[in-house]
Amino acid sequence: MKDNRKKIILQCQNISKTYPGNNLKTEVLRQVNLQFNRGTINLIYWKSGSGKSTLLNILAGLDEPSQGDICYEGINYRSMGDSKKAKVRGENFGFIFQAYHLIPRINVKENILCPSYVNGKQYDHEYFEMLVEMMGIKKLLNNSPFALSGGEQQRVAIARAMLMKPKIVFADEPTGNLDTENTRIITELFDKLHKECNTTFIIVTHEENLIENCEQIIRIKDGEVSVV
Repeated sequence: MKDNRKKIILQCQNISKTYPGNNLKTEVLRQVNLQFNRGTINLIYWKSGSGKSTLLNILAGLDEPSQGDICYEGINYRSMGDSKKAKVRGENFGFIFQAYHLIPRINVKENILCPSYVNGKQYDHEYFEMLVEMMGIKKLLNNSPFALSGGEQQRVAIARAMLMKPKIVFADEPTGNLDTENTRIITELFDKLHKECNTTFIIVTHEENLIENCEQIIRIKDGEVSVV
């Protein structure tokens, strides 16, 4: 029998998240157990307010669970201080958001290069050229990001997320502001990137059938998960 444990890049065990209220606590996540294999696409799906983004932020080390453990490549987040966890995120994770979060006062190329500046590390120039060619934004590098369409802005954001060759990309509703055609373009890019770069994608979405070629669809309902 093939041992798949070597493929696991991220896993969580017994994750719960509770927010205090005035008179009672709200349990958003309850005893969640998941694992993500290297080089796969994974969707976290359900309605707004179900805890999808909360789970994504916990998996990425941006938020703390009320209880439970998250391990990246076998190393527990709890064993890391804040600076170590930030270093792990900077060197291994990429992030894509629904609202793009591009910086208006700098051009497209400088937006893409932001992870290199923030982490103080050189980027691979040949890889950069390949990325902007793949994204179809090579002719837009000197433009202001707000001279671009929504689909173009999101492709810039994807190039930025991929610049430092992350092992995992966390995407929170990456097609939420896009029309059908741009959604198709973006999802095809995700499929191509995970195959060519062996990147693991963990994507929050309200569209269960956003990507056909995914390893698992994680549904969150009433704080609990089921995996398809």
